[in-house]
Amino acid sequence: MKNNILYLVFIALAVISVGAYQKADFTGASGVTSEKALLYVQKSENSQKLVKPSNTESMGEEGLIEELIEKLAMANLTEIKPLIESFWQVCLKQSTCDELLSDLHTNTSFEKYQLVAQYPTKQQEFKVLTQSEDFNTSTVEKVERIKSIYVQVWGDIASEVFHEAFSFYDTRAMLAELTDKGNELEYNDFIEQLDTLGQQGRISLDKSEQYSIAIEVLGANMSPSKLSELKSQLAMQYFGKEQAEAIVARQYQVIEQQKTVQNYHQALKQKKAQLELFRETEFSDLTEQQWRNHYAAEIKAFRKAFFN
Repeated sequence: MKNNILYLVFIALAVISVGAYQKADFTGASGVTSEKALLYVQKSENSQKLVKPSNTESMGEEGLIEELIEKLAMANLTEIKPLIESFWQVCLKQSTCDELLSDLHTNTSFEKYQLVAQYPTKQQEFKVLTQSEDFNTSTVEKVERIKSIYVQVWGDIASEVFHEAFSFYDTRAMLAELTDKGNELEYNDFIEQLDTLGQQGRISLDKSEQYSIAIEVLGANMSPSKLSELKSQLAMQYFGKEQAEAIVARQYQVIEQQKTVQNYHQALKQKKAQLELFRETEFSDLTEQQWRNHYAAEIKAFRKAFFN
């Protein structure tokens, strides 16, 4: 009997122990699971923080776009061309042209909006018209025709929007007119004419630029030696003593080189004529190959002797 009671107590304790063990194990497992879950959530949140795109870059671009639209709205016609080109570069890069044009439409005049919106189309139209044009005319006529195409495409605002291009073409036309005058005027009269044009603001007052214009116009049909002389003469007139002397020394060197080259070609021509004569007389018995070898050796010896 006593043994039976002890046996039942032992069984009861075993059951209680197993239950306690299972509870402890579950609690421990739950603790580990909860800790892992917490770590996973924290890791996920950190990962999201890392991969979440920063708004700094997009905010910077938006700021630039807003600034660009504001500048377009405020700019006058002589300032607007580079802003228009920047606008189209940005919107094409971001594929947001319709959206940006809508913003521009809201923030500026309709005329300015049209100018920006139609810019690529009108640029293409201008390109087609200039490429199909026959410019086989005088420089002055070419300039007038190109300017008329600008006006044809862009209207009355062309001279303001494209004032730099108009200035360039006007300068080319003036140079052409000056060339005609250069053929008619004496040297000193032409230089005086340049100075007058500078005072009138039609050409730059800068001495270096006037020097370049004078060289281009007066030296248009000159031989190399005459052109060098002209450059030396003009240098003495337009520059200080030190700079002028450097230009004169350089032009003297150029003249001497040109004389050397000219003398060489003249002497080489005489040498070749002499060899051709010898081919028909003293060396008529040589084969073609022998003659070519002799001819090449003679020319080589001539060149070495000439430049030594």
